[in-house]
Amino acid sequence: MSVYVEQAMQITGINRTEIIAVCTYLVRTRQAASASDALRRLEAGEFAQRNLQEEMIQSLQVELPRKVNVDPDLENND
Repeated sequence: MSVYVEQAMQITGINRTEIIAVCTYLVRTRQAASASDALRRLEAGEFAQRNLQEEMIQSLQVELPRKVNVDPDLENND
């Protein structure tokens, strides 16, 4: 198993700490069946590092509702 990890790290340029998060993300989003499947697919070059980082960032981003300030003077303009 460590052979897969080392090769996947070399091919993708992802460090050991981040590869755990990447494999978890791939399994949770059903892009890989298991952690070992994720490592094999990373090793095969099926995922680009930059695309994975963007996907992971976007999956964690939440759009906050905007607070609208209403000017009372404009509201009562009958």
